[in-house]
Order: sequence, then structure tokens, then C-alpha cells
Amino acid sequence: MNPWDDITPSTKLQWTPCYEKVFPALHIQCARLAVPLDYSNPLSGPQVAIAMVLIPAKNMSVAKQPLLINPGGPGGSGVLAGLSLGPAIQTIVGEDRAVIGFDPRGVGYTTPQADCWATPPSEGCGSGSDDGDGDGECEGDVYKGFAHRVEWLSQNAAFGGVNSSNVAVKFLDAGERAVNRLCTEQDRVRGGKSVLGFAATENVARDMVRIVERWDEWVDDMQREGTETKREMRGKLVYWGFSYGTYLGATFARMFPERVGRVMLDGVVDADYYVSDMWDESLADADRVLDAFFRGCAEVGKECAFYREGDDADTIKARYDGVLQKLDDYPITFTHPEHFYPVVLRREFLHQLTFMTLYSPTRGFIGLARLLDILAEGEYSTLGPMFADLQIYCRLPGTKATRAGYEAQRAIMCGDKTKPVNLTIPEIWEHFDTMTAFSRFGDIWTQLLLQCDGWDIYPPRSESVPAWGGDKTPIETAFPVLFLSNTFDPVTPLRAAVKMALRFKDAGLLEQHAEGHCTIAVVSRCTAKVVRDYLIHGKVPPAPVVKGDGFTEGEWMTCEADERPWRGVSGMDVDEEDEKLVEALQTVRDVMGAMPRGGPAMEEVKGVSEGVLKLLR
Repeated sequence: MNPWDDITPSTKLQWTPCYEKVFPALHIQCARLAVPLDYSNPLSGPQVAIAMVLIPAKNMSVAKQPLLINPGGPGGSGVLAGLSLGPAIQTIVGEDRAVIGFDPRGVGYTTPQADCWATPPSEGCGSGSDDGDGDGECEGDVYKGFAHRVEWLSQNAAFGGVNSSNVAVKFLDAGERAVNRLCTEQDRVRGGKSVLGFAATENVARDMVRIVERWDEWVDDMQREGTETKREMRGKLVYWGFSYGTYLGATFARMFPERVGRVMLDGVVDADYYVSDMWDESLADADRVLDAFFRGCAEVGKECAFYREGDDADTIKARYDGVLQKLDDYPITFTHPEHFYPVVLRREFLHQLTFMTLYSPTRGFIGLARLLDILAEGEYSTLGPMFADLQIYCRLPGTKATRAGYEAQRAIMCGDKTKPVNLTIPEIWEHFDTMTAFSRFGDIWTQLLLQCDGWDIYPPRSESVPAWGGDKTPIETAFPVLFLSNTFDPVTPLRAAVKMALRFKDAGLLEQHAEGHCTIAVVSRCTAKVVRDYLIHGKVPPAPVVKGDGFTEGEWMTCEADERPWRGVSGMDVDEEDEKLVEALQTVRDVMGAMPRGGPAMEEVKGVSEGVLKLLR
């Protein structure tokens, strides 16, 4: 069911009941908020219609500022996150606070969408409606574009990773430049209606200001209609951002420090690196998360399918490397037992799949061990369910949200760069060498970040918004920001959280002793209660105190996790309230762990990884 086509965009918040058949007990409401496409021309220019879902509070007459959420990406759907996670998040933060999930400009149900692949519309289509509705002749042939995208991804998969051969990086870079040229042509044809040049994070931050302002106006209207309300943090943002969502939250706090009500940034992006050519330091702790797999497998023994009698962590690591090397030397081939097509399983597949499990080890390590056991023992006939039939691609997108692939990620990430990226092949290899010095997964991250090579769709930047990487004077916000990080995060290291916390005056920092991406990758009642105390009671953990020259040692608040891979939360001595909290944390962990990560380079194996989990449960 897609309610969005029946909702007219409005410059005021007009909530409409939606998803009633899917979630009848939640009383979800939807809205499409019209905001300027170009904030330098806010009155007469085209508009964007921001798709929003509201999970109401148990008592809406107590008008607490709603909690806005962003699941990351960039390009993750806040609408889908709100629908999937809203009630669980309310259990964590308090059921008397509404939760709003919104799709940032270019993403999901928000229109116009960032879609480079739709067959271009007619040259004169830009003269139509400017309401951001995304309908009509300017849509182009989106279904043909979807088919072309699938074909393109399949073709490029043949090149493998950037270091798969001595020519792979040349072809992969050429492919990214070709897609960026396609985007440039799409932007030219759509003219002033294209969102591709206006998807950068600073524009999303301005959209969040509009959401806050329109929420306050909506509450004012409720008061005028006789509904008694108590106000809290009027004009302020209450926000929980994950991964890229931390960059969005930090950008908001930097642009609008006076509007910070409660801002929690979880799995922290180093803003200075993110806006540079290549985000080199991101993988600083990735291999330590993988080491936790080897160590945990050895500790639990036969509960880990990849364990052999007498193994220690080093032995398991050597066997893992042996499986990778065997796939490199002799790729596995077989005929799909159900769909009857040839399958080639290469080293890159296992390498990427392993990397994906690092995001949510509690969820992924058990399945990874079982897959490795199958590969080590040569039981290839059981691998069929990992690979989908082409039928999955024949189910052409039935809604506007599903048609646009990853151009939103591309448009946001590349639009955030401080200068155009135009790397030579030797320069790409330099970045690759830097990343692989941090981690064995440097090839995957290099390929992801190649998306911006040759991107050239940039609107004029606002001179009032200084670029990251400049002035390091701590920013004073209306209320201190809370930063959260695991001890070992595969793509947003703890050091980034420490560094970013120091960029904001009196900002608090919480380190969760665990592995995985964002603290919600692992159940921790301690962390959940810190979050709750911050939101409800305004209790801020101490600011970090750094020792030495870097950001890796110092003093700050810590929390323990309540689970580990192969060691779940069952058996804990909990009361009824804690039991509900644990169930909510598990829901958030599992849903976030299943969300797409990393764009097209990673999505090739996303469906397969879900097949692995189904196969090996």
C-alpha cells in the first residue's frame, strides 16, 4: 500500500492517517511538507515535498518536541526507519514522545527523487508544476531506467574489486565517471526542477528547521482548537542520527546551534574527512571487529560452526584466509539447483559479505561461521538459496520510492565535498594504499568512495556556512550534543566520535564496550538508560578528556554491552520494564542490521547475504 500519491504537498503540516491496514494499532500519520528546492530562491522557485511519518506519542496532549530520526546512508529512508523502528524507539526514549521519520531530499518517498537512470523527459518538461509532487511528464521512463541500472550493476560486477586485477580500478573508475556523466545529462534536461544539485546535507539541515517550525505551528493550531498542551523545547530539534545521520546532525548543530534541543549522534562520521576527496580513516578499527569474530569463535568452541578441535583465534584466522585464497585461486562454480543457471562464487563475494557482517556482529557472525564451514568443507550444493532468481528483478518497482537506486547517496555524498573530486589512477592507488594500511577491507571502501570521481553538479554554496575542516573553535549549542560510539566500529571509529565531541562545547561522549556499527548494533541497557536520561532529564555525560596527540586515549563515560556474538541476552535477570527495553533494543538492532549499507558496490551482495541468513538459521 502506497499512501503518498494521495497526499498533496503543503507548506503547513497536514497529517493524514496512513498505513492503517499494515499497522492498525499504531495510528500512524503521514504528511508531505513542501520546502524550497533552492533556499537562495525560497519564494518563487520549485519545491521539494518531504515525506514524513509520525508515530504518535501515547499522550499527544503533552506536546513534547518529536524525536526526528535518520538511519544513515547517505540515502537511507527515514520513512521506512520510522515505520519499522518507531514503536521500539519510543520504548527506549519514552512513549510520551512522538517519533518522526522523514526521507531527506532526493530519497525514497520524498519528491523529486534523485534518479539519474530514468529515460530523460522532454526538453520542455520544466515548465510544469513546481509543487515538488514529482508527477507528470518530467518523470521520464523510470521503469526502463530501473532495468538499465540492474543491467549496469551486473556488468560492473564482473570487474570485481579495485585490486582484483591490474586493470580493474581503471574500469571501475570509468564506470563511476560514466554514471556521473549520466547524472549531469539528467540534471541538464530537468533544469531547475532537478534535485541532484540540491541534495547536499546543508539543505537537509534547513529542511529540518522547516520541520521544527511547522511542528510548532501545528501544535499552536491544536491549542487554538481547544486541545490543552504543555510545551517543551519549542523551536528546538530533538534528533537521533546514525552513521551518516551524525554528519547531518553535526551540520545542523553547526549551522543552527541555537536550535539544538537534544541531539544524539551515534556511530560518528568525522566531518573533516567525510568532505575530503576520499574518506581514508574510516576503516581504522574494521579489522579489530573481524578479530572479534576469530576470538569469539575460539572462545565458544563448537557453538561456532567454523571451529575445529584445538583451535585458537590465530588458527581460525588462518583458516579464514585459506578459504579466501582458495576462492581466489579456484572460484566455485555450480548450477543453481532450483533456477537452473550457472553460479560463480568468487573471493570478492565472501570478502564483501564478511565486511557486511561487521556492521552487526551479533546478528551476522553466527551465519558467517556457518557459511565459512560450508565453503571449507566443500558442501557447495547447499548454497543455492543464497542466489536469487532473475524473477526478483522482474518485479519492477511498484512505487516511486523503490524506483530510484543509489543516486541519492551519490548526490548527497558528492554534493557535500568541499571541492570537485577528479582523481587520477595513481591518486586512487595512493588512497587505496592508505586505506589498506588501516584495514584489509580498504578495497571495498575505495570502490564505494569512487562514486564521486567526476561528479560535477554543484549549486553555488552559501557563504554563511563555513566548510568543515576550517575553524576548530568549539561550537556552543543551546544544549550539549551527545556523541555515542562502540569501542570498535568498522566504518566510524571511536576516535572520530572523540574528535567530533571536542568540536562542540560541553558535548558528552559515551563509549559502549562492543563491536559493530553504531551502539544500536548491540543490546545494552546501560546505553539505553544514558540515552533516556539525556532526552528526558537532560543529563549529559562528561566531555571527553584526551591524553596524548591523537583521539584514541583519554577519559570519558563507558557502558558495557549485555550481549556478544554466540552469547545472547537470554538468561539475564531482568524485571518487566527491562524486559520490554531489551526487546525494543533487539528490534532496533535487527532492523538496522538488515538495512542496505554502502550503495551499489555493496548492494550486489545484500540480497545474497539475506539468503545466507535464511539458509543457515
